[in-house]
Amino acid sequence: MSADRREDPTERQRGGSHAPRGRPAAAGRGATASMSADRLFDLMPAVHRLRDAAQGDPLRALLSVIAGEVSALEQNIGQLYDDAFIETCSEWVVPYLGDLLGARPLLPVDDPAFTQRGYVAGRLDYQRRKGTASVLAQLARDLTGWPAVVVELFQRLATTQHVNHVRLGAPATADLRDGYRLQFVDTPFEQVAHLADVRHVDTGRGRYNIPNVGLFLFRLQGYPLSGVTARALDQTRFTVDPLGRSQAVFTVPDTAGTATYGIGPENVTMALSRRTMRRDPARYYGTDEDPASIVVAVDGTVQPLGSVDVCDLSDTAGGWAHQPVGDRIAVDPQLGRIAFGTPPAGAVTTSYAYGFPGDLGGGPYDKRAALARYLGEVGWQAGVMAAPPPDEPRIKPTLQAAVAEWNQQPPGTHGVIVLLESGTRTEDLDTPAGRIAIPEGSHLVVVSGQWPLEEGEDPTQPPVRRLGRVSPRAVRAHLRGTIEVVGTAPSGSPEPGRLTVLGVLLEGALTVRAGRLGGLTVSHCSLVPGTTTLQAESNPGLAITLERSVVGDLSPADPTVDVSVTDCVVAGDLSADTLAVESSTLLGSVAARSASASNSIFVGPVSVVRRQVGCFRYSYVSLDSRTPRRFRCQPADTDSAGRVRPAFASMAFGAPDYALLHPSVAPEIGAGGEGETELGAWRFLQVPRRLRNLRTALDEYLRFGLEAGVFAADQQGRAGGGA
Repeated sequence: MSADRREDPTERQRGGSHAPRGRPAAAGRGATASMSADRLFDLMPAVHRLRDAAQGDPLRALLSVIAGEVSALEQNIGQLYDDAFIETCSEWVVPYLGDLLGARPLLPVDDPAFTQRGYVAGRLDYQRRKGTASVLAQLARDLTGWPAVVVELFQRLATTQHVNHVRLGAPATADLRDGYRLQFVDTPFEQVAHLADVRHVDTGRGRYNIPNVGLFLFRLQGYPLSGVTARALDQTRFTVDPLGRSQAVFTVPDTAGTATYGIGPENVTMALSRRTMRRDPARYYGTDEDPASIVVAVDGTVQPLGSVDVCDLSDTAGGWAHQPVGDRIAVDPQLGRIAFGTPPAGAVTTSYAYGFPGDLGGGPYDKRAALARYLGEVGWQAGVMAAPPPDEPRIKPTLQAAVAEWNQQPPGTHGVIVLLESGTRTEDLDTPAGRIAIPEGSHLVVVSGQWPLEEGEDPTQPPVRRLGRVSPRAVRAHLRGTIEVVGTAPSGSPEPGRLTVLGVLLEGALTVRAGRLGGLTVSHCSLVPGTTTLQAESNPGLAITLERSVVGDLSPADPTVDVSVTDCVVAGDLSADTLAVESSTLLGSVAARSASASNSIFVGPVSVVRRQVGCFRYSYVSLDSRTPRRFRCQPADTDSAGRVRPAFASMAFGAPDYALLHPSVAPEIGAGGEGETELGAWRFLQVPRRLRNLRTALDEYLRFGLEAGVFAADQQGRAGGGA
């Protein structure tokens, strides 16, 4: 019998639990450190244990070291057992298991959220259903991570039908009276016939022909928010977006029990239209328990579906196109607008989903990996919510109250302020007594998230909130106002304090006042371009770090500030002393004393003083910019400058495809990055590699004579071109 299947006799004598059959009882699999350290010593005869205790336990210490190595060995044996199965194996083992099944080698995708495990796991199932549309849809989902709709485009051809085999669902002419179906023209859900297109579909140009199959990929993701403060335009008109923008509401897909073939509009993430919601309002208008796609609440009470009308609230000369009367509520999901017949008797909040390509900017997605880098050992923590529980003094009603308590903490404290609600919070921290103070050696993290209640050691006691336990997801706090921070470390201090802001939507200003602050980190935040500024006054040695964020202008008054930008969209001008840019899109001008960049797009001019240091690699930068030496940058010469230039699907902040490269962009930008990835802020999605993996595997599962085209669907589901 192998070592990982033997039962520990000492474990049976103590009456404790032991590892199940096939699983080692290693420390890494639930065993306590003390038990693993003494497990070999407990096997020794009692006489030896007594003599060892009399001599200062040297034998116990030796066997403790040996037991640690045995535990590591057992854990390794257990992992080797797990690596034999695709469901439990390590990620690096997945390609080797795929090779055993004859799966074609694919390019690795450097995205923690993506794995090829599903492709290898479904290999045998793919073979059984080879040549069917359902296997193509499943293959596309497994290899790209995006929902896919497969359409046999030859079924959309306008053809003469045999009178004995009439296809009632394929009329040669469109029914102009059916507005619901007409809205899906040029989408995978259309039911309109087309003339033949003889161009090849695999190039993205042709579409409707006898041998053609289309794969429509829905790259946009839905991000649901709850308890968002609706922006009031007047007493009766509101927007679901807290910034007052006209923002489309996205569907929350119904994925329960859906097949990979025959998917409808309700099963993918796309913008919710008026006709779709009017056709089935109960599916898209939610309740307290199920927010669905959109919910309207007044003073915390969800308004019933019976009082809601789906209307066109577009702009007209006199305001909006429709004004309800009485107790009626008009909702326009295409524009994200709400109109009341009479002024509401309380605060208006909404729950809705917005669309975005990925986890960038302030959003309710899971940010635990980012927070773990900055959390550290927490010595002080406070929460902020409008109505704190009466029995929890650590939760404050305002951010000012939480900051005031933080400012009383001694130097060297690591603290956390958790913003527990997605509603709008209007506060100004711009007075000497009210601004955030960061003492020497201290680190404060301001994060949107949850502070969960946990059971204590005594089950009879009520749950408690523990220090350092933060769940940074499901919440995106919206702050309106001016936030100022000042470092109070003495001049020449080797360890000045730091401030980290994570997962916040900020509308106003974030200012570092003159002092001694060591670092400011803005991670997974949206500092609204055009209305929010990020400034820094004289702070010797200050380093500003931007990660996965959207920011506007960044022009520190102190010329010695170092700036690091990673996976960000900088919509305004940027200046710094030392600048490091990685996989980012900078839309404004850039000025720095020294700079380096990789896999980035510089739309505006770049001016670097010290050009003998640093390097620009795999980036787009105009030929007239003054930069250090360039390595494989675009455009390569004046002849290609007119053709090779960035093209974006949208430049409007808040749009679902904001700063996303257009499908028609030159391949030098769309796949000219390091490792043949795209340039710019969305490089972390690894889109070219996912699409290449899909095209590599498609031929194996297509029927002979068929051609497949891959299309990227926009927010309405329309395909603008080949993906």
